[in-house]
Amino acid sequence: MIGTISWLPPFDSSFGQDVIYRLFNVAGIPYAVGFEAISSAHHLSAAKGINMMQLYPAFTFPETGVWAVAFDGINPLAGDFLGFHHIQHQGVMGGRVLFNVASIIYDHYTVCHAGAYVFSAASDRHQDRRTDLVEIYNGLLGLEGKSRSRLMRHLDGWKAYSDVVTGGRNYVITTQHY
Repeated sequence: MIGTISWLPPFDSSFGQDVIYRLFNVAGIPYAVGFEAISSAHHLSAAKGINMMQLYPAFTFPETGVWAVAFDGINPLAGDFLGFHHIQHQGVMGGRVLFNVASIIYDHYTVCHAGAYVFSAASDRHQDRRTDLVEIYNGLLGLEGKSRSRLMRHLDGWKAYSDVVTGGRNYVITTQHY
């Protein structure tokens, strides 16, 4: 299913059908959201360091596909990520970044009807964040006793899982096509 999709702008498949990305800009800072097709639990572990059996033991790979998601600020001249460090924004602009990422994931889903998305919360190596991404993601996804965000409540059939309880920073979201 993944290889038969025709990715049209604003998505870019210039790295091949299994690596898709989309750019956006917030407060003059360019960002990219990248999607990599994941073919197996071994591929996920080897490429992303995510142990799916620890994250979601009952998980099976859906025919509709699994995509790993990453986002970061980018250096537009080099075309590289900025190292997944925190980028400080004023006011609500940090929320605008997360809204753009969520919207792009949903747009990706409307094209390919993925069965699941996997991602990791980047660690704060330089301790620049006031709130750890794990806390932010848990709040958005309704994990660890938090209520699902308004955004997630509108996505019928989508469910989130994490390995945060066991010290991990990884997440899987299954969609209604799982």
